[in-house]
Amino acid sequence: MMQKLFDAVQALKADNPLGLPVIKHVSQAVPIRGTNIRSGVFYVITERETLEFARNLASHPRLRFLEKVRYNVLDTHFKDDWRREPGTVSRPDTAVLILYDYTNNVGYRVEADFPYAKRVELTLLKEQPDIFSEVEYQEAVQILASDPKFGEPLRRGIAFCSPGMPPVITQSLPSVWERFDPIPVGKPAPSHRTVSVLMHFRPGSGREGEVGVFAIDMVDQRVAALGTGESDFFPAACNGPASGGSCTSVGGNAWQALAWPASNPIWQMLVRRPSATTSDQTYGAGVEIRDVYYNGRLVLRRGGMPVLNVFYDGNACGPYRDWLYSETCFKCTGTDLGNGLRLAAPGQKAITICDDANDSGNFRGVGVYEDPDTGELVLITECSAGWYRYITGWRFHPAGILKPRFHYGYVDSGCVCYGRLHNGYWRLHFALDGLGGLVVEETDMPYTDPRARWMPIRIEARRYRPQNRRHRYWRVRKLNTGFTATFVPGPKDGFFETASTGEADFWVLAYHANGSGDGELIGSGSSFANISQYVNGERTYNADLVVWYGVHLRKRGADTFECPPLGPDIILRG
Repeated sequence: MMQKLFDAVQALKADNPLGLPVIKHVSQAVPIRGTNIRSGVFYVITERETLEFARNLASHPRLRFLEKVRYNVLDTHFKDDWRREPGTVSRPDTAVLILYDYTNNVGYRVEADFPYAKRVELTLLKEQPDIFSEVEYQEAVQILASDPKFGEPLRRGIAFCSPGMPPVITQSLPSVWERFDPIPVGKPAPSHRTVSVLMHFRPGSGREGEVGVFAIDMVDQRVAALGTGESDFFPAACNGPASGGSCTSVGGNAWQALAWPASNPIWQMLVRRPSATTSDQTYGAGVEIRDVYYNGRLVLRRGGMPVLNVFYDGNACGPYRDWLYSETCFKCTGTDLGNGLRLAAPGQKAITICDDANDSGNFRGVGVYEDPDTGELVLITECSAGWYRYITGWRFHPAGILKPRFHYGYVDSGCVCYGRLHNGYWRLHFALDGLGGLVVEETDMPYTDPRARWMPIRIEARRYRPQNRRHRYWRVRKLNTGFTATFVPGPKDGFFETASTGEADFWVLAYHANGSGDGELIGSGSSFANISQYVNGERTYNADLVVWYGVHLRKRGADTFECPPLGPDIILRG
């Protein structure tokens, strides 16, 4: 038991490979020798501390039952301090673990003081934890490999695996259960913990492109194939790139400070890798940024993409609520700043599947580089969700333009042969010159036209980008200073289609906080965005505001492999 706990708490480590000084505020980030970047850490969590924490947990009376059961730790993270001042990070003093007991088929939440674990609270989870775990997934792969019928390609080395879609089956999926013998058609989701696994055949196997989809019952350790017709495997599909291999992941989940350029920084921010965003957003948020400063002025309190979904024509697959926490391999060679942040070598870029149509790489986390073509600072990551590859990130232009960006790629799969609509939604909590005192305004005239009439949105609302109009722009404005952030939609951002797929394109909401963090975050549940649930008539004039911005990408099954950039330019003025 000790080893399993120790392995799990390694995610709490806050690495500092460059030996950066511990800072108290993002403005204290220091230059990195030989680069145009400043960086800094707010605390260091050592190997000794994680070991001490694991030992104390293992000996705590409330966790002694783990000695007699088969279990895994699905997630480990620190509890955020949401009351801190912008630009700072408090050293965490509380760790949270999500456990699953396969012997008794129940999940637990463990909350303990760090690193002493003298106070340990154990809570029985009422619902199946909708969390992907790398450890659990690897155990599921081993169960599949040991299966006498389906595991033979893995044992021969002619196939490999990747997480399925969804990675953990917690909802009723009648079309899937047609092949899952223990579950009658139309019945609820399985009561046992069930992990989905994809099997891909390697080049030279004679079965290139074939894919197997399997449901692994982690309680009974049974395997069910989810193919269709007479075959348990799907044939080669639509000529997408082949699924790639694996690469080493650097542990750690802390916020890290970045400032750029090294001399007289224009942009300063906190950055968090995708795998750490599950701590307060069940489905992750891609590259998350926080406490963003432009020329010393606070611009954004928090930004990320916590909602992502895909709808297929005729419900051929899914629909799915996709996730943005499962980091996958892409190419980035350079210097590790710590916690899954890697600074690309001077003059080089991070290369994703959208750049070279190759699903392989040497790094998982957030790549950082200066784009020699645009002069921008770039943060980028690549995440996997079944057969999809989602590239999210941010671009920071020296002229005061913040650019959230989303790219979509995929590997070969039967589902990508169907027409489909991908929807992504950024959540942006603005703080122009500090929190509150904001209004969102809109116009249908060119935003650069001095005659543009900007109309305030005084109560919570959702809005659309009409296809029959040339212009529609929004801006966030600080009432007492005139500082503005203007949204210029990207040319490929698409449009809301139907209520069953996208809801809207733009939302203005009053900010709310709860005991665990931000109150308007969308948790687990259906595949639908469900952002409009928060539109309830609250005042949004002279208020603390959250903006949601949606992008919609329509794909046909016969489309060639391409990844158009999606996302607005957010122009700061005043």
